[in-house]
Amino acid sequence: MRNHLSGRRIGHLCSLIAGLCLFALLACPVWADVPVYRGEPSGEFLRTWLLCGPFRLKDLDDSAPIVVHLPGFETDFLKEHGGETDPRIEEGQTVTFDGGSNKWFTYTTDGFSVDLDEAISPDMFLVGYGYCEIESPEDRVCVLALGSNDGCRVWLNGERIWDHPEARGITADDDLVAVTLRKGRNKLLLKVEERGNVWGFCVRFLPFEAEKFADRSQLFRVVTGEDGRAVLRFLQPASVAKRIVKTARLEAVSVDEPERVLWSEDWSKEREMHIGPEADQYGKYLLRIKTVLMDGSEWTQTYHFAAGKRTEHVLFDQGKTDYAIVVGEEASESEKWAANELQHWLREVSGAEFPIRSDAGMPGEHEIVVGFNRRARALLGPAPATPDDGDESFTYRNVGPSIVIWGGKQRGTMYGVMTFLERELGCRWYTPRVSVVPKKDRYAFDHLRHSESPGIRVRNDFYHEAFEPIWAARQKVNGAMNYREQPGGVEAYWAVHTFYHLVRPSEFFAEHPEYYSLINGERVHAGAQLCVTNPDVVRIATERLKQVMRDYPGNLIYSLSQNDWRNPCQCDKCAAIVEREESESGPIIWFVNRVAEQIEDEFPDKFVGTLAYSYTRKPCKTLKPRHNVVVRLCSIECCFAHDFLSCPENKSFVEDLLGWAAIAPHLYIWDYVVNFDHYTMPYPNFRVLQSNIRTFRDNKAIGIMEQAAYQSRGGEFAELRAYVIAKLLWNPDCDVERVIDDFMYGYYGRSGQHVRRYFDLLHSRLTPETHIHLGLRPDDPLFSDEFVRQAEAIFDEAEAVADTEEIRQRVEMARLPIMYLKCLRVPLEAKFDGTYSRFCEIVEREGITHYAERGEPHRVGFHKKVEAAK
Repeated sequence: MRNHLSGRRIGHLCSLIAGLCLFALLACPVWADVPVYRGEPSGEFLRTWLLCGPFRLKDLDDSAPIVVHLPGFETDFLKEHGGETDPRIEEGQTVTFDGGSNKWFTYTTDGFSVDLDEAISPDMFLVGYGYCEIESPEDRVCVLALGSNDGCRVWLNGERIWDHPEARGITADDDLVAVTLRKGRNKLLLKVEERGNVWGFCVRFLPFEAEKFADRSQLFRVVTGEDGRAVLRFLQPASVAKRIVKTARLEAVSVDEPERVLWSEDWSKEREMHIGPEADQYGKYLLRIKTVLMDGSEWTQTYHFAAGKRTEHVLFDQGKTDYAIVVGEEASESEKWAANELQHWLREVSGAEFPIRSDAGMPGEHEIVVGFNRRARALLGPAPATPDDGDESFTYRNVGPSIVIWGGKQRGTMYGVMTFLERELGCRWYTPRVSVVPKKDRYAFDHLRHSESPGIRVRNDFYHEAFEPIWAARQKVNGAMNYREQPGGVEAYWAVHTFYHLVRPSEFFAEHPEYYSLINGERVHAGAQLCVTNPDVVRIATERLKQVMRDYPGNLIYSLSQNDWRNPCQCDKCAAIVEREESESGPIIWFVNRVAEQIEDEFPDKFVGTLAYSYTRKPCKTLKPRHNVVVRLCSIECCFAHDFLSCPENKSFVEDLLGWAAIAPHLYIWDYVVNFDHYTMPYPNFRVLQSNIRTFRDNKAIGIMEQAAYQSRGGEFAELRAYVIAKLLWNPDCDVERVIDDFMYGYYGRSGQHVRRYFDLLHSRLTPETHIHLGLRPDDPLFSDEFVRQAEAIFDEAEAVADTEEIRQRVEMARLPIMYLKCLRVPLEAKFDGTYSRFCEIVEREGITHYAERGEPHRVGFHKKVEAAK
């Protein structure tokens, strides 16, 4: 092996050494009378400086704010030599001042920071200067990265670019300032004060990377003056504004209506600029600044600000109020109901009596106006249009001291009132039996403005608890399987599996077997379907569905759908459509389209619904549902441990969902959130609820039914799940963890922390390999005897701290699924330790009739199994 360098390698080494020497020459300072740095921004700390000091200052007295410099700091000690804004400095120069003189001297630090205790003086309440120059071959924007102990002011080429008046410890890059180094020499002057303990500074120049800088440092701030006008301030030196910002578009919106732009304008690139909107009363806003930087990168930031004169309005104080509730003479029944709800719950919160008055009377100064009536129009002016009666969107806002709550007459205003009570006053209606209302001595406001719209048009929370009409109205649940009397009414879906309801075999099969499925060459009706291509079947189904719509006009959607089993017709006509459409959904859509077409003239605002379920779940290849047809897609085969989009087991369902969304004008989802084989057993599916509902919303779902434990109380976390589902159906983007926590601590009181621990323990058992379906069994690997023991210990703690006996019984209901699981896994132990007898007592007390969808047979079988265990 050769042990010496070749000529070529020696040449490379020499080039490398020369390059390093050049870098060192550029990066390190050179000086005669002043340290001069070249090659910036290098990212290296500036270690050699001219320093001058100390100059004596005074300590702040106790009455002075701590966010100002020490007395005497504002004195320009350099005025003999150009002053702080035009310094003419060299080494050895003498600076005279009252009480003495100092000389400029060169100081080099071994570390990243300059220690002024060592370099100038260890005394307290002083100020000193640091000076150097930077030589730049061209104009360039870079970042001055600064740290100081304590206060510090910085000038670059005479422009004051930074000021920090408070005491602090030294931290590298504590402040980042965008600066312009102009071509040639640049003068950098620092003035640092000592407020006690130690003092010093560190400085370096970094390359300007627009996106990183924007993320790390503020470019702007919004402040509101005493006159109520908002001002946008540019926080970086004025000299760099035009060098780093190409354009900046300003948009102001209300915090409660962020989609509606109230004011917009281009930034003037001045240090200060007045921004809109011109507020006739106090309001809270967001300013969005959409910036294009000089390097082409885009950057958007949002700032909260207020504008207008702030006035506090007192709604109630110490059980008294000046306010009255105003309802229109032509108010709907739901608006009248909402006004009474508002009166009742305000009384519960405040102890004050809010009288209800008609808008026909004389207006008062302090009113809560319910509905878009004549009083609302007088207060709001011409801007808001009269909402459609069926519009469920709502707004509440103050106009001076008065509050207006309005939306559509049918349910919008009502939902606005309930949200006002919930959001502003903290009212909660956790279950039909449990409402929690905070008691308040006083409530005042300066700004009220809030709007909402439903995320899903038809919201069907299919829990037994959710069927109670008053609770459903308070929770904005407007969907139902069949019509029910409820404040504001419901968007009902008439029936399901209706083939034999409309074309009954008992009525037609004997004379017209051709109306029913041809299976293996024989017409049958038992466990079969209709022959949907038969013209007489189309005619009969149309006539009878029309009659249903006349007899039951309160529904939105009327079902024309397959029976709850298989065996579709195999006749030539039906089979031809199946072959062409590559799905059994083909004949169904062909059939339903024809019926819907003949119904439309008489019922233009109604829909005909059908199922994409089981053997018809796959969408058609070429046929498309009519505009008045709703396809009801069912997720019955899915895994509910993981959301639809992430689980391989759900891939085919998602494909079908996307397929239907591509061809159907409307989808209505029949989703499942319960274990039908064991209502009363742990079922950890909460983590998928939000994602799945969002997926449905994003794919044309006008309605969602979340089928659950619908025959009786006693479903696992039924109260919590019904509450969470109601919130998600109204707003699929709500903070679901916050909703769960709110329920846990509001419904279970002090026990809620422990119930939440159990909830998290249960859901922590899920892994990517865990799949649960609608028939989860007690012996599933998801569960274990150790899990049951851990859960029992947690519930023991929850019961021990229960605030009241009523709350302890609520905790028992949350514990019931663990008791049920234990009874099925280890029945002998459950009988021996009292678990089974306690389970039976709770079931009796709470009136629970269904442990599973099968009802009585399952309940009897459960008790026989446990009692027979030996």
